[in-house]
Formats: sequence, structure tokens, C-alpha cells
Amino acid sequence: MTSISRALTLSLLTIGLLSGLTTAYLAYDSAMDEAEELFDAQMAQMARLIQQLAPHDTSLAAVVDRERHWALAHPYEEQLAYRILDNNSRPLIASPSFPQWIEPTATLGYQDMIHGTERWRMFTLEGREGRNHIQVIQSDNMRGELATKIAATNTLPILIFLPLLGLAIWWQVKKHLKPLVTISEEVSERGSGHLEPLQLKQVPREIKGLVVALNEMLRRLKQSFERERRFTADAAHELRTPLAALQIHCENLCQELSEQGGSSSGDQILRGLKRMNRVVEQLLELSRLDPQDKLPQTETLNLTALCRETIGEQIYFALERNIDLGLNAPATDLQVSGHPLYLSLLLRNLIDNAIRYTPAGGEVTVDLDTCEAGVRISVIDSGPGLSDEEKARVFERFYRQSNAGDGSGLGLSIVRQIAELHGSDVELLDRDDGQSGLKVSVVLTTPHSG
Repeated sequence: MTSISRALTLSLLTIGLLSGLTTAYLAYDSAMDEAEELFDAQMAQMARLIQQLAPHDTSLAAVVDRERHWALAHPYEEQLAYRILDNNSRPLIASPSFPQWIEPTATLGYQDMIHGTERWRMFTLEGREGRNHIQVIQSDNMRGELATKIAATNTLPILIFLPLLGLAIWWQVKKHLKPLVTISEEVSERGSGHLEPLQLKQVPREIKGLVVALNEMLRRLKQSFERERRFTADAAHELRTPLAALQIHCENLCQELSEQGGSSSGDQILRGLKRMNRVVEQLLELSRLDPQDKLPQTETLNLTALCRETIGEQIYFALERNIDLGLNAPATDLQVSGHPLYLSLLLRNLIDNAIRYTPAGGEVTVDLDTCEAGVRISVIDSGPGLSDEEKARVFERFYRQSNAGDGSGLGLSIVRQIAELHGSDVELLDRDDGQSGLKVSVVLTTPHSG
């Protein structure tokens, strides 16, 4: 079953259609029978009337003038005729339209007669005191046509009612299943930061249990997410201070060991502590980003100035690795719409990631240019680049390349999350000049382009 609404509508329409057609057929058949009875009664009534008006003196046999043409009062008049026979079966009086092929026999009651392709029904009645016989004949074609019209008139309201019944069924099914659609829409529009209970004004009894179960699940999910974020933030916060202290002590130890000519182990410990510090910082950043399903606020900011500021913060690490870090931007500062803190975090992670994967003596360039959708930020490095398989997996959290060095595998995951919050995506491309390296691009909207 793919749709309750469709299944209910089709089943109810099928039942209604079959019931309506059955009722229409029975009404049509009953109307045809009643019409036949009515016509038979009409013939008998006409014969009774002629019986009362027939002449008493049977010796005065009238000559039937069949050449005489009567002015017809109704088109059906020719389809209904009569005649009076004496006891010797001689016609006394007859309608000009009475069929001549009918033998003047006096068999009482109703008879069905066939002449060629025509069907007739005749009724014979004995006259008063047995002096004569009255015969009334009627065309079966006319009887059938009139009976069909009468039956169709009785059946037509039922046939007209069927489409109205179908529309009523469709509307009622749609109306009463609307709460299910409302619940589906409300749940589908929610993100991880919107886990409040469903608030519906009218909940049908049949789905009340479903709503209660969903609200209970949302409550448990909210508690679980809050515990996870609280644990991540608390753990990262608690680890930050002792790790910073350990790093300072390790730097002092390395300096003392270097004076004595033996600092290789100390250098390894120091690199491990730096990497742990970086992981802790990024975990704190993730704990702030995870609950967001939309930006808390946006403003117009100078992207060029933000890039210069972020490059200034990262220049020390670039110089430490002998990497040329620079900015390529238009002479006019570029404005974008976004969140200052998150965009600063995005730039810092892009630049930091490029520096870590670029070998000593290489270069990292932050390139800004305008495009149809807004402003494109590209961070281009001269590192080894990425294979197609690595490009597909590099956004996974804690995924690290074989040449990752002291990277944590969280930088690009944070970049993509911030880009999605700004309604953009992250592109991973090879360098345009054909040299080895990676080009990571994000497009941000300008204030005028929405």
C-alpha cells in the first residue's frame, strides 16, 4: 500500500460506483416493467371506453373508410389503434391506422403479434352482452421507446449522483487524512535544533497514539543530543587547559634537551600535544555548530578584510613551514551576507588545512572573485592533491589521508557544515594551471543577490 488516501478513495469509489450502478440497473429494470404494466392498463382502459361507446345495434355495420386521413393530434397516435368486430368477426368500426394484416379473430386477452420486423401487442375485450368484440393494438416500438424514456428519467438522477458521490468521497478522505499530512510536513521541516513536541489543535483518536509516540521520541532525541553536545563541549573545555599547560612544559623541556643535543623524543611529544590541542579546539567548534539548522543571524560584512585578518592569524604557521601564504583579490573590497564568526571559522579551517597538506617551500593562495551567484572564495595549495576516492570521503569526520601529518580530519567537515548553513556547497577541484595541488571553493551570496 503506497497511499492510505488513494487506497481509501479507490475502495470507497469502487463500492459507491458498484452500488450506484446496481441501483440504477434495478431502477431501470423496475421502471421498464412498470411502464409495460402501465401500457397494458392503458390499452384495457381504452377498450373499456370503446365498449361503452360502441353501437348497440350490431346490424348497423359501418363501412370502414381506410382512405380517409385523420389529422393526427400526436405522433404516437398512429402507434395506437382500435377496431370493433361483430360476432361474425366482421369489422364494424376501426381506426385508419389499424394494421390490415391482422386477421379478424376474436381471441380474448393480450396477444403479442409479429409482422416482419414489427412487433405489436393487442388486447381483445368482449362487448356488452356479447354483441361484439373490441380490439386495441399498440406498436411495441412505441411501447419500448416510451418505456425507455420513463426508465431513463427515473435512472438519470442516480447516474448524476454518482460523480457527486465520488467528489464527496475524495473530499472527505482528503479532509479527514489531513492531520497525517500535517504531521508529516511538520516533522520533515524540523532539524536537529528543533525537537519540541508536535502541537496539533485537533488530533484524531486513531493517530493520537502516533503523535504521543513521536513526541516521546523527540523528547528522548533532544535529551540525547543535549547530553552529547554537553559532553563534547565539557570534555573539550576541560582538556584545553591541561593540554595547553603540557604544551608549555613540553616546549620548555624540548629547549632544555636541545641545549644538551637530544630533543627528538621531546619534539615528537610536542607535535602530539599540538595535534591534541587542535582536535580539542575543533571539537569545541563542532559542539557550537551541530545544534544549528540555520544561521542565528546574518549581516553584511567585508569579506576581503576578513580574509586579510585570517591570513594574518595564520601567517606564523605558514612561515614556520616555509610556505608562501598570500591573497589574490580585486582592488575593490567584496561584500557578502553571512555570519562573521562562522565565516572566520570557515576561512581559518580552509587555510589551516591547506598549510598542513602543503610541503615545505610550497604556496597557499586565497583567491576571491565574483560570479553570477555571488562571491567565490577559493583556497589553492601546491600539495599532493586528492584522488577521486579521497574527494568522496574527505568530508567524513576524522577521516585522514595517508599523508595527513598532524591533521585531525575535522577541518573540511566543519567547512562544509558552515557552507551549508550559508546555503552553499564546497567544491573540491584540481588546480587550473595543471600543477599538483587542490582548489577548495565556496560561493557566498552578496547582500543584493539574496
